[in-house]
Amino acid sequence: MTMPAVITTPRAQVIIGFLTSTGWDATQETGYPLVPGPEILTSPDRLVTITATGGPGYTTEEGGTDAWSFQARLRGPSDDPLTAQMAAQMLDWTILTAPTPAWSYGVRVINCFRLGSPPTVLPLDPADRRFEYVADYIFVTGA
Repeated sequence: MTMPAVITTPRAQVIIGFLTSTGWDATQETGYPLVPGPEILTSPDRLVTITATGGPGYTTEEGGTDAWSFQARLRGPSDDPLTAQMAAQMLDWTILTAPTPAWSYGVRVINCFRLGSPPTVLPLDPADRRFEYVADYIFVTGA
């Protein structure tokens, strides 16, 4: 019987490690830092919050692969909707074209794909005018 790897690292951290390995610029000065959710930090302005969510579960009868989902929420600078939209599209492209299979924190990543629509803009908070985009993905791991 094939068993999936036991995941002892928080799932959000596995995803962050996977995205970092693709070359995503997570530096605060030039890119969009990756942080685990679900808390949405108030700073910095440019930020990607990765929150592990539900998912379909085992995708093979013997439990050899496990699929779970995550939400990527990207926030851009104030009064700049196009920069935030471009960054959200780049994050989406990075996730969808990432080389797989791959390893992150000892977990084998078999595939990652989008669960629904491309990144979608969230309502604008008039108090800070930072634009945010959100998309959901399925992350398949296993032996």
